[in-house]
Amino acid sequence: MSTVTFKELGVSDAVLRSVTAMGFEEPTPVQVRAIPVMMAGSDVVVQAHTGTGKTAAFGIPLVELVDMRRAVPQAVVMVPTRELAMQVADQLSRLGHHRGLRLAPIYGGQPIDRQLRALQHGLHAIVATPGRLMDHMRRGSVALDAVKMLILDEADQMLDMGFQEDVEFVMSHLPEERLTALFSATMPKPILSIVDRYMRNPQMLHLSKPQALTVPETDQVFYEVPYPRKLDTLCRVLDLRELDRALVFCATKRMVDDAVERLQGRGYLAEALHGDLSQAVREKVLRGFREGRVEVLVATDVAARGLDIPDVGLVVNFDVPPDPEFYVHRIGRTGRLGKRGSAITFVNPREMGELRMIERVTGARIRRAEVPTASQVEERDLQVLEERLLDVLAGKSWGRYRGVVEDLISEHDPVDVAAAALALASSPRLGRPAARAKAPALVPDMAPQRDPIDHPEQRPPPAREGYPRSRAGGPPRRR
Repeated sequence: MSTVTFKELGVSDAVLRSVTAMGFEEPTPVQVRAIPVMMAGSDVVVQAHTGTGKTAAFGIPLVELVDMRRAVPQAVVMVPTRELAMQVADQLSRLGHHRGLRLAPIYGGQPIDRQLRALQHGLHAIVATPGRLMDHMRRGSVALDAVKMLILDEADQMLDMGFQEDVEFVMSHLPEERLTALFSATMPKPILSIVDRYMRNPQMLHLSKPQALTVPETDQVFYEVPYPRKLDTLCRVLDLRELDRALVFCATKRMVDDAVERLQGRGYLAEALHGDLSQAVREKVLRGFREGRVEVLVATDVAARGLDIPDVGLVVNFDVPPDPEFYVHRIGRTGRLGKRGSAITFVNPREMGELRMIERVTGARIRRAEVPTASQVEERDLQVLEERLLDVLAGKSWGRYRGVVEDLISEHDPVDVAAAALALASSPRLGRPAARAKAPALVPDMAPQRDPIDHPEQRPPPAREGYPRSRAGGPPRRR
């Protein structure tokens, strides 16, 4: 994992402001490798899967290299589908906000009059599907003589969908003196043919590694959980497993702080680890986690880099990791040195495609599992209580309570007295670690909970630290 910053990649202050506002904390591997090449004006071919931060990898150089004083199309991004066109246009617009970038998505299925008005108004860049862009070129409604940058995103998918002739038509009508960047998960012969015919000595960057990258000792499962119910699900998982150490990954610092505050409110020994903490606080938190005084460590990807913590029994991805490499990095904290470990990923229903992409890239098998029920958690609580009761019976520390019990059973059923004693021993008022306020286990299954911190689970989470995403009801989707 790289420790390079966006500033070290030559990103301007204006774009850094956008990067920060979008929640990026540091560049992903594809961004580290592609941005400098494109900023230098060289052609590049990037073999990388969807979900690796590709949009920012080409979007940042695009925003930096466009002359904002000229309201004519200087950059063209071709994508295979209208959904991707809208998504990429949204990301580029946010990246270029502080530089004043104007652009529009152009795709089939949208009224062409709206596109004509956008083109007449003046744009710096166009994000288009090949067929609709070709239509505008033939109409004469778009002038591409000032284009100095062409991006082909998901090129293999474009060709698979039958767009090869359209793509080559567009490329053959653009100025020869331009920067061309091609992004593709695979490199079939038609892609290589385009590279040979239309690109100038491109640098080849290979980031796709579809091989087994996760250890077999780690049991990998996912729960399909709507965002508002993730905290309740996390509590049930922690209660059911009764682990010494659990590591929870969240997308942003704000999400980490929210989760820790709410976990502490429910009686868990939880602490946060993110970039806003001083080194002294960070070391104190990690020491507490290693020594068992902190049972749940909630962290961002960046803050957790380089952690060497043995015996982490469980890693929870509170949300889908932004990149397959981040997934491997996260779950590598458990199942170490031949020991068994567990990794659970919470998946918003809209994120299933991203989870399957992680499986393809890493070679992992992430199986579906059911969220623990309230009755399962309560059953586990009683089992733990019985085990502890047997431990106490095996000793003699209970002797001084025998007289109290003998007095009570003279007037009450002995079983009732014992049950009442167990209920008292399990009360949160005793302050025992085992006596948590297990709110999720005491309410109907997966019923939404109200919390005293402005009920943040009802708000969509902010942009992710280090990678763009845009998703309704969850962190913005990445490309």
